[in-house]
Amino acid sequence: MDDNTRTKILGVALAGILGFMFLKPAIMNPINDAEKKVKNAQAEFDKADAKEFALLQAQERISRGRDVSLPPQVAVAQGVYQRWITNLAEQCKFNPSSLSVSPGNHEAPRNRSVTVDVIVEGEVKLEGLSRFLYLFEQADLMHRITSLEIDSTGATKDAIMEVTLTAQGMSVLGTPDHDDVFPLTKLPEAIAVDSKEITVADAKGFPKKTPFLAQVGREMVSVTAIEGNKLTIEREHLGTAAVAHPAEAYVQLFPVAFGRKDASYDDYAAFVNSSPFTKPVEPRKLNPRLAAITDKTIAPGESVEMTAKAEDVDADVGEITFALLDASEGMTIDAATGKYSWTPANDAEAKAYPATIVVTQKNNPDLKLEKKFSVTIKLPNDAPKITVPESAVVVLGREFSLGVSAEDDGPADGLKFSLDGEIPEGLTIDGSTLKWIPPKTFSPGEYSVTVKVSDGGDPEKSDSGNLAISVRDDTAILTRFTGSVTLDGEPMAFFRDLAANKNPQLRVGDHITAAEIDAEVTEVARRHVLLADAAGVWRLNLGQNLRQRELIEPAEKTEETLPVEKEKTAEKDMTSEARPVEAEATEQPTVTEPTTEKPAAEAEPTPAEPTPAEPTPAEPTPAEPTPTEPTPAAEAEPTEPIPAAASEAETPEQPVEQ
Repeated sequence: MDDNTRTKILGVALAGILGFMFLKPAIMNPINDAEKKVKNAQAEFDKADAKEFALLQAQERISRGRDVSLPPQVAVAQGVYQRWITNLAEQCKFNPSSLSVSPGNHEAPRNRSVTVDVIVEGEVKLEGLSRFLYLFEQADLMHRITSLEIDSTGATKDAIMEVTLTAQGMSVLGTPDHDDVFPLTKLPEAIAVDSKEITVADAKGFPKKTPFLAQVGREMVSVTAIEGNKLTIEREHLGTAAVAHPAEAYVQLFPVAFGRKDASYDDYAAFVNSSPFTKPVEPRKLNPRLAAITDKTIAPGESVEMTAKAEDVDADVGEITFALLDASEGMTIDAATGKYSWTPANDAEAKAYPATIVVTQKNNPDLKLEKKFSVTIKLPNDAPKITVPESAVVVLGREFSLGVSAEDDGPADGLKFSLDGEIPEGLTIDGSTLKWIPPKTFSPGEYSVTVKVSDGGDPEKSDSGNLAISVRDDTAILTRFTGSVTLDGEPMAFFRDLAANKNPQLRVGDHITAAEIDAEVTEVARRHVLLADAAGVWRLNLGQNLRQRELIEPAEKTEETLPVEKEKTAEKDMTSEARPVEAEATEQPTVTEPTTEKPAAEAEPTPAEPTPAEPTPAEPTPAEPTPTEPTPAAEAEPTEPIPAAASEAETPEQPVEQ
């Protein structure tokens, strides 16, 4: 190739290169723009794809959330969640007396998911709290614990803790209606503690695939097979005990969250054993001692039991052993528990039987505790029996004395009498005798006194009886014998009762009653009457009051004789026993005078005496009667009674007015 040709070729080549350099931007820019657009489009596509995937994930989470959501109505959600939490707390052994489960705050925004709070307060041990938290986390439910406060009340591993927590459940927007937290049914029939198969009213909502958990009452069971409404179960799951359940008991599904199926309560063992809430205790010096052993007193043939206790001993060192030394025949003690027992023979001698309990500990030769005691056999001590009159009458200003008695299986001189309850002022008991002189200022009325007797035995026995005391004014000093007549051949005595302003008229066999006196009229004479009561026969002369009567024939003394001052069982009204003179009698009442040894001065009746037909007592009721008015000395009194048949008619003697 010649030079010209080479030059031409090089020029053409140089011109092409220069032309390409000037034309390159116009050619490459459209390509670069296209590539950028492709890259931008791919990036937008990737973002859209990621958003779609995130959307699908969100939709899945919402759908899943609705499956494990509380019911959509806030009130229903609050109620069923509170009931479920309560059952869970009781199942985990929260103290029933301190457990309080109450509704808390809840959110209720429009067109959004809502949350409801339940506040739990109560006392529980660490093991129970750990089980509650484990089951709470296991449950396939949209909920959480928002707050938890724990206060330990003791320094030991099993100390009670005061717990306050807030559980929050969620109701997801769009959740279908349902009646409870999880599917719930009932037992149509009761089941026994060892039942392995149960039938429920309706198994709707329960999974067909087994195994799964369910709660029967507060017992957790594992369902291993399901056929219609018939469930095959394994008992005593998750620390709950198998118990019998009545008909209508609740059975509720307990679904476990997807990510928690492999979790075990054993995962909490290290937490429980570490006892993080236990208060540290400073080491202290032990003071071992033997307690709960005391002297006993029993009757022949009676059994005695007591359990020795080794206190303040480090049980972790070794086993504690109990033994008996110097024991009587038949005495035994359990080497492990320290329970001592003995039943002596029925004919065992009444005395003290000593013995010694010894405590030793394995791996601790320095520990040896001894305690001596005795069991004393004593004959039984029967309670005394007291005899107290039902009632008694006490007269103001007069000495009152009343004896009581008692029987006992021991010596009589060992009996001690006393007064109990509300005791009237001044009333005392000396030995077995009640004594009292109530002042005239004391208030009359009815009083109840308890008399008690104790035998001083071991143990001391006692008995008591009630005495009704009637405190009365002294009406006997205001009642006097004023005269006598013979009416229809029957003698009649006249009395004057100033207290009641009455004139009792009594025949033989009638009773006169005043204050504590209750006597029967046994004889009516012209100048005296004879009265009989428990103390004997009394003579009351004309003009005398009942206090002036004279005991002329004492009654024969017996052990049963009560003091003169005792009250009769029922007080009789003097007027009810008295018989009035018949105003319509056709013949004049007569008094027959004795025909022998009658002084002449008494042949004629006293002129000043009124006739019996119209007695005109001039005696006023005095404020202070004179109790000791004597009978006129000029009048001699016959000793014989008035004859039943009168031979001479005389003007009858009327009451002598004082």
